[in-house]
Amino acid sequence: MPLLSCRLCGKIFTSAGGRTCSVCLSRLDELYPRVREYLRDNPKVGFNVETLAEEMKADIRDVQALADMGYLDRDVSRHTDSETALRQKLAKEFEDSLKQMKDASAFREPAKSAASYGQQRYGEKGKKK
Repeated sequence: MPLLSCRLCGKIFTSAGGRTCSVCLSRLDELYPRVREYLRDNPKVGFNVETLAEEMKADIRDVQALADMGYLDRDVSRHTDSETALRQKLAKEFEDSLKQMKDASAFREPAKSAASYGQQRYGEKGKKK
């Protein structure tokens, strides 16, 4: 097992996996449910790590660690009307460009069959009749 220094407290510990010691990890395990509930209770309020740490009375490094580990993702599936309209416009433009490409490819000449090395090098001279 390699010796690592904890990314939160800096203590050296033996690790079988992550870069966080067991003491800091247990502290994060206690903090996570509280932060999750706070975010669920206040869905319309915009938070950053600093203001969230102040509201929770927690160490900013712990809240940042939860964010870095991907535990504090907000639900971004809610779109405003302007975002929905923009997405529909982009989808329509993409669909039109695909249709133009398909129409343009219909007027192209069919691809010539691949020539062998000998045909490329010597032309039609060596071709059997």
